Amino acid sequence: MKRAKLNNDKITALYCRLSKDDGTNNESMSISTQKTMLKDYAKRNGFLNCQFYVDDGYSGTNYDRPAFRQLIEDIQGGEVSTLITKDLSRLGRNYFETGTYIEVFFPNHNVRYIAINDGVDSIDNAQMDITPFRNIINEMYAKDTSRKIKSALHARRMQGKYMATTAPFGYQKDEKDHNHLVIDEVTAPVVELIFSIAEEGVGLHTICNRLRKAKVLKPSFYKKELFERFMDEEKMYDWDTAYVSQILHNPVYAGNLTVADKPTKTMRSKKRQYIPYAEREIIYGTHEPIIEQNRWNNVQKILQSRPPVIGKSSRGYDNIFRGVIKCADCGSAMLAKVEQKRKRNNVLDKTFYCCTKYRKFGKEGCSAHTIEARTVHEVVLADIQKYAGQALTGRKQQKKELRQCKQRVSEIENLYAKLYEDLPRELLTEKRFQMLSARYDSEQKELTAKIKELEKSAITDKEQLSSIEQFAEQISGYAGITELNFKIINQLIEKILVSEPVEVDG
Repeated sequence: MKRAKLNNDKITALYCRLSKDDGTNNESMSISTQKTMLKDYAKRNGFLNCQFYVDDGYSGTNYDRPAFRQLIEDIQGGEVSTLITKDLSRLGRNYFETGTYIEVFFPNHNVRYIAINDGVDSIDNAQMDITPFRNIINEMYAKDTSRKIKSALHARRMQGKYMATTAPFGYQKDEKDHNHLVIDEVTAPVVELIFSIAEEGVGLHTICNRLRKAKVLKPSFYKKELFERFMDEEKMYDWDTAYVSQILHNPVYAGNLTVADKPTKTMRSKKRQYIPYAEREIIYGTHEPIIEQNRWNNVQKILQSRPPVIGKSSRGYDNIFRGVIKCADCGSAMLAKVEQKRKRNNVLDKTFYCCTKYRKFGKEGCSAHTIEARTVHEVVLADIQKYAGQALTGRKQQKKELRQCKQRVSEIENLYAKLYEDLPRELLTEKRFQMLSARYDSEQKELTAKIKELEKSAITDKEQLSSIEQFAEQISGYAGITELNFKIINQLIEKILVSEPVEVDG
């Protein structure tokens, strides 16, 4: 290698880099090994005033590394005369930018560049001719490594493994398995509270205001508290609507994981590609949910059905059927219209529903489908009371029937035992024994078949029956309720269709 006159006043920069992509057990690539190699090389070749620049744990696919940025600043300040690395890949694996540094930036700042293992020295033109090809090979290696890592991560996510660095708010990483989530008893109640408020149909700003007024600590405070850092008390409860929206839409709170919600576009780019919630690949049942799936689904329906303005109108009517009540003919939403000219005390009696399409386009769009708000309230309330009672009665009847069948099978087993005791003692004739035995055997077969049928029905309708049980717990007093609200409507009703009135018996 050619020797050059050295400037003793300037720095000989010895740059080391190591990332996870290079392998954590590769001793030949370790920082300590690189330092030893660079120091020995500089000493043998008479390079003085050596200074290490070390980036430990940084990828070579980009140049956003603290030590490298400092190195560039020192070069721009005219403090560096020579830069030495173990090989070209330590400088970087992006052939375009690496080539720009070697062929343009370093020469423009009078910096000699040496890559020991690759035999590269910027004062040797013959060696520099092959350098671009080495840089391309390094980038190809980086891309191949990136593909393998992404493939491995995707495979683990498909197995239901949680691969992010930190757990989502409301959860913490399992101490026994860091790729599994467990409920955080401290923060999970906050998630529960957010979903409870959302079920009322209020907007994100209202949710944030309620959390603020209740002095509910926002997620970032819990993280700061772990490190015993001071935070402005006024900002502790300053909830952000975007974060609340993220919590409400995240399937993780129903016990599910998304495989990839924001993948990087390319190896070089840090920008992430946003994938809509509806298009994300989901692995179900990976951990214990904070919010049951049916309830989570209901909140998604509420979020999707919300109009631009939520809550009571300026005319005082709270449209609790918004997003649910539709025109039976054209499918458009029914508009709640408050008629102030009506001389009635209650705003409910001043309000009626009509087809939105009719209101916009007249008879060319649809027909009015007018119905009094009072009528809607009364009919829906009566139906809820009726079907709530039927659902509970049917469930109780099924349980009772299953219990009676199993009890009778147990009684028959005892009767069998008694028959076999009475026969040898001649308390029972052979003919009588055969007759009773056949009768019990026939009854037992029928009961066993019925038990299987009832249990099969219970398993098949497990989700539905579970919902009924949850429904029973939530609305145990619904038979006597006198008012409806948005939460009740969205819990129990998927859609209300309003047809044009039909004249029956005058």
